[in-house]
Amino acid sequence: MWIWHLLPFYFLLMNSDSFEIRLSENVWYTLPQTHFRQATDGTILPQETIVRVKRSDDSLTVAFECREDPYWQQTTHTEHNASLWEQEVFEVFISAGAGTPSRYLELELNPRNALFVGWIDNPTGEGDANTLTMVPYEEAGITHHITGTTANSWRGELRIPLALINSGQPEGTLPTLYRINFYRIILLTAQNDPRWTCNPGNASFGCWSPTLSGKSPRFHRPERFGTLIFQ
Repeated sequence: MWIWHLLPFYFLLMNSDSFEIRLSENVWYTLPQTHFRQATDGTILPQETIVRVKRSDDSLTVAFECREDPYWQQTTHTEHNASLWEQEVFEVFISAGAGTPSRYLELELNPRNALFVGWIDNPTGEGDANTLTMVPYEEAGITHHITGTTANSWRGELRIPLALINSGQPEGTLPTLYRINFYRIILLTAQNDPRWTCNPGNASFGCWSPTLSGKSPRFHRPERFGTLIFQ
């Protein structure tokens, strides 16, 4: 019986999706994966998520559109560096270098244009012993916007300084290879309490490169990050 339990993971590994991005300077690249996958088992989500990325000599820009999302307006967090992951949000995790990172930058933008910026130290690689170091909003230097909304969708954009992403690298080092992942929390049912928080019973937890976390959805599994290459 155990082999049937492993079949979804086997077929995921056999999938032709490549979680690699190659960016030329000042050229937009659209991720070919238009549907994120469940963090738990890699199941393809029905909601579309469109992500485009572009690099310049000093920044990385991420533009995204979260579709099929009728409950985004129930997001209530409006303060920067609040616990945005408790509700609807789009997230980027990124670190310089080719290896599996134990330290990486976490960025979140919610439909109210609230921004979260922090460094995550993840010594186990499983997110069960994380330490968070916040980056003060005024010091992050990130330009961010909600670029449009409809009744069923919201769009946003983040312009992230490379100096922030590369902080902690040896002086004079200009990395061309990064590890990266994108995430989306999607509310699936209407909520009556404005202080609602997401959980596996009321929300989906989607990943560009699925983290395959098993029973509980977890984003903080850096071994599953994709690769970003500046060419």
